[in-house]
Amino acid sequence: MKKRLRASARLSAIVLALVPVAALACAAEKPVAWKPIDQALLRVDDQPVKNWNVYQEGKKSDPLLLAMGNRFLLVEIRDHKIFELAPAKVEHKGPDLMWDPAERPAEALASADWVIRDVGLAYRVAFRLEEEKHAFDLQLPHPMDLRYIVR
Repeated sequence: MKKRLRASARLSAIVLALVPVAALACAAEKPVAWKPIDQALLRVDDQPVKNWNVYQEGKKSDPLLLAMGNRFLLVEIRDHKIFELAPAKVEHKGPDLMWDPAERPAEALASADWVIRDVGLAYRVAFRLEEEKHAFDLQLPHPMDLRYIVR
């Protein structure tokens, strides 16, 4: 009888330990909402782009999702990597985009000449896609710091 109680207690402990892992696995399979970044600037080969937007996941500024027409690039700033996403896997939902980071491609695009710099009122992220020989220059506004405004 004691063996059965110990076995059922062990089984219960294992099940309880696996519940959070299963919940995380289910949550990882859901698309994540990517919000647009207002007042960002983009230039490709020193020319403005007509139909584009840049998105961030929640309040995180890395990685970024760059949408240019029907092309989507995942820009991992810290790792200096660019991934091209399949347009069929990115869904428009109002002003936001829905995409699951678990569907990131395995191979990154070849990139070089990375510049990541604070330029006063914005962060500048510049890079060049080697295969296409296109230079991207993205400027993201700083969030407003209202702590020092006194009335």
